[in-house]
Amino acid sequence: LSSSSAASDVYKRQVELNNNLLIIDVRSKSEWKETGVIANAKLIQMYNATRTLRKEYVSEILDFIGDNKSIEVAIICHSGGRSSGTVKMLEEKGYYNISNIAEGMVGSNSKEGWINRGLPTIKCSKECE
Repeated sequence: LSSSSAASDVYKRQVELNNNLLIIDVRSKSEWKETGVIANAKLIQMYNATRTLRKEYVSEILDFIGDNKSIEVAIICHSGGRSSGTVKMLEEKGYYNISNIAEGMVGSNSKEGWINRGLPTIKCSKECE
């Protein structure tokens, strides 16, 4: 994957790796409930209810991905903005195999995004309660 990848390319890579590609969804609980989530994705909200960066955000991501700077991870949000910022932050910390799912879950038009491309999602359960 490249540092900015289409949703369909990330899905293909996820299948190649037998669902072992780490995907982190940085949207809000309400967004997870609205669209569903990618199976096996780690759900880590970037913002709190007042749309400010959660103080635990960076540490939760680093705890999840660990110290291996070559780990392959894809980050997704609604349409690519939050995930792009997260990729930059991780690259600044020395991680070099991190991809932004540039189209996000919804994309900016009817032909882009994980959902509009018909890629699979599941209902958000315990993380959305």
